[in-house]
Amino acid sequence: MAAESKPKKNYRILAFGDSLTAGSIGGELNEALEKPYTICLSKLLRENHPNVGFEVNNKGIYGELVCGQMTERLPKVLMEYGPYDLVIILGGTNDIIEAKKGLEDTLFEGIKSLHSSVIDQGAECIALTIPETDVYFKDLRKRGLSWVKEEGENIRLVVNDKLRKCVNECDNKVILCDLAEKFPQQSLSSVDLEKFWSDGLHFTEEGYNKMAQIIYDDMKHLI
Repeated sequence: MAAESKPKKNYRILAFGDSLTAGSIGGELNEALEKPYTICLSKLLRENHPNVGFEVNNKGIYGELVCGQMTERLPKVLMEYGPYDLVIILGGTNDIIEAKKGLEDTLFEGIKSLHSSVIDQGAECIALTIPETDVYFKDLRKRGLSWVKEEGENIRLVVNDKLRKCVNECDNKVILCDLAEKFPQQSLSSVDLEKFWSDGLHFTEEGYNKMAQIIYDDMKHLI
């Protein structure tokens, strides 16, 4: 008589953020065509951990700000759909489009608040740095057409440095995934830029797949 197979461990993941989590492609297809990184991430998880049952919930909302929007929504999502084993947080791109004095501190504290909400719920947290923006994309900045201006880019750099330092100093409940460092625009060839980036703010489908691989590599040791 064959031995009974052991039931799969169930591992629940929440992907939380803005359009970069929702998987918006950018341009005219921004909201009509979504190819979120969670599609590829789910595939990677199933292929590499066959003895674990994964549930990956994507709660990304196009255009959402960290300050005053994500910070209010996340606790509600955790309460309604949790508990989760792991929560992946990415936000800040929309905030830096309208750069304001003191935003670097407000935005950092907002992102930290998101991480705290996850830890308080008992889950582990993946903290993603804010990726490069359309300031660097082709000649948009020179033509005055980039959504993010130089002031916003400077805020992005400051916030990312604060995140790196904070995660390095905190306990191991928060794990850094340095998306900005691992998936830049500036160092890409023109071919790869077209392949991975849609409009300078959003990725292509292949870009979201690469994003999934980066996240998976930083989280796989937790499973």
